Amino acid sequence: MLEILCVALAVYFESRGEPIEGQYAVASVVWNRRNDPRWPNHTCEVVAEKGQFESWPLIKAQMPLSIYPEYLGIPHNPAMRKALAAASFTAEEPTTRALFFAQAGYLKFEYLETIGNHEFYIPHEE
Repeated sequence: MLEILCVALAVYFESRGEPIEGQYAVASVVWNRRNDPRWPNHTCEVVAEKGQFESWPLIKAQMPLSIYPEYLGIPHNPAMRKALAAASFTAEEPTTRALFFAQAGYLKFEYLETIGNHEFYIPHEE
């Protein structure tokens, strides 16, 4: 449950205004990183990686008692429910193989696709 909540918070703060496909893709980036040996093996640690998610300060503020969202200030609204659905939906089968996302034109990795206002990437093969 905590892993899904960490992904949902990342989706909420990074892409809540995006179409559901974009939210799936942002959630997929977190799950893909969790499953990649270059990143930590827990989603909360993935979103806490320095310099990786602009929204980390907002996510971190929600974490201490995050298993009780109704008592915390974790958004309890349709956008958060949608983010939780995106996190759950992509947990077993991510919708993209991307490991990075950014505003259009921001990263210099191998481009995969654009969904909403984000472009999705993988590292260049070495």
